[in-house]
Amino acid sequence: MNSVFGYSLLTAGLLLAAWLGLQSYRRRAVNGPQIIAALVLEGAILVQSVIAVIAVINGHEPAEKVTFLAYLGGVLLPLPLGIQLARIERTRWGSIALCFTSVVVAVMMLRLLQLWNSHSTGFG
Repeated sequence: MNSVFGYSLLTAGLLLAAWLGLQSYRRRAVNGPQIIAALVLEGAILVQSVIAVIAVINGHEPAEKVTFLAYLGGVLLPLPLGIQLARIERTRWGSIALCFTSVVVAVMMLRLLQLWNSHSTGFG
């Protein structure tokens, strides 16, 4: 897992959330460029996940391997669900739903980076 890329994804998730929060504040539904930005972010997260899985296969041991792998799979779920909710709900609530899922992705990416960068101490 590339830490710089991971922090870039975290930042991108927060920027997307801010953009969607502003859209919601203006009482507007999600627009096309925001959906595209969410899809690009999802694609980048998928690339990061593949990089991380390859690193784990090649011998890198995150501190809590099972938790790390669960987060790695789980981080791929919120944005597609948020996009679907935003497409169904063509009001400001769609913007709020996608904003929330963008924040969730950022938090999950932060946790993944914490797990990746901490090494097991060998206790137990």
